[in-house]
Amino acid sequence: FANALDPFSGFLGREKDEEEHSAVDDIPNEQFDRRLRIDENSSSALAHQARQQQPSATQQQQQSYPATSNPNLVTPSSSKNNKNDDTKTKTSKNDDDDGDSDYDSEFDDDDDDAALEAFRQKRLAELRKSQTKQAENKAKGHGEVRTITQDEFLSQCTSSEYVACHFFHKEFERCKIMDHHLKRIAPQHLTCKFVRIDAEKAPFFVVKLKIQTLPTLLVFKDGKTIERLVGFEDLADVTSKDPDDFPTSRLGYWLEKTGAIEYEGPDSDDEDYKETNRSGMHHRFRVYDEDI
Repeated sequence: FANALDPFSGFLGREKDEEEHSAVDDIPNEQFDRRLRIDENSSSALAHQARQQQPSATQQQQQSYPATSNPNLVTPSSSKNNKNDDTKTKTSKNDDDDGDSDYDSEFDDDDDDAALEAFRQKRLAELRKSQTKQAENKAKGHGEVRTITQDEFLSQCTSSEYVACHFFHKEFERCKIMDHHLKRIAPQHLTCKFVRIDAEKAPFFVVKLKIQTLPTLLVFKDGKTIERLVGFEDLADVTSKDPDDFPTSRLGYWLEKTGAIEYEGPDSDDEDYKETNRSGMHHRFRVYDEDI
């Protein structure tokens, strides 16, 4: 009971322990040294075997830090995988770019098609309007040279936007030349109405419009006189010996300057000429139409 109450009784030496120590002390020194040498040899052999079985530090590092968990460790396989991933990424990006470019191309094609269709519809509308206008002009007498009377003069010269009226005399050769050129121009230019009136049978308008020389060509726009051509002034070629010899294009371009037409005829009238050979002399002369 006294030992149970003593807290230091566990740390006190016991008789059994003393007996063990005394047994060790009784072993001879030589026997103890032999056992120690045997233990040292066994320990060195075991240590060598342990070193062979122990993995190297590099292997331990590779095992402890696998490629997937160590961001700084780069192996050939991981590098190859990274290159493949980069290639796939670039390929995917290129595919996306190609898809976008194809989409943009289709979008541009749609815009072009829409623009072309709009232009086509606009052009068709203009053609329909032009054809309608030409039909209306033909109904008003455009496309030909018509002879009118004094009573028809006002209605004919005010019913169209542009009207070219030729005051003529049936006996004057120059009047026939003017008629010849007008007949060539009228069918090709429907924007202007071409008429002719006998000056002898229209004394009122001869005085009113101050017609003093024949032929005289008046151009009206919306019923008002905007230009007049007296005789063949500015039409004849100054280098020609014949002042009455000039191509139809001269008259056509003169009319174009007034705004009545846009001249589209030939620049020369070679087909109007005929050649003869009389008494060894070569003659070239223009053939004019008869009176309209």
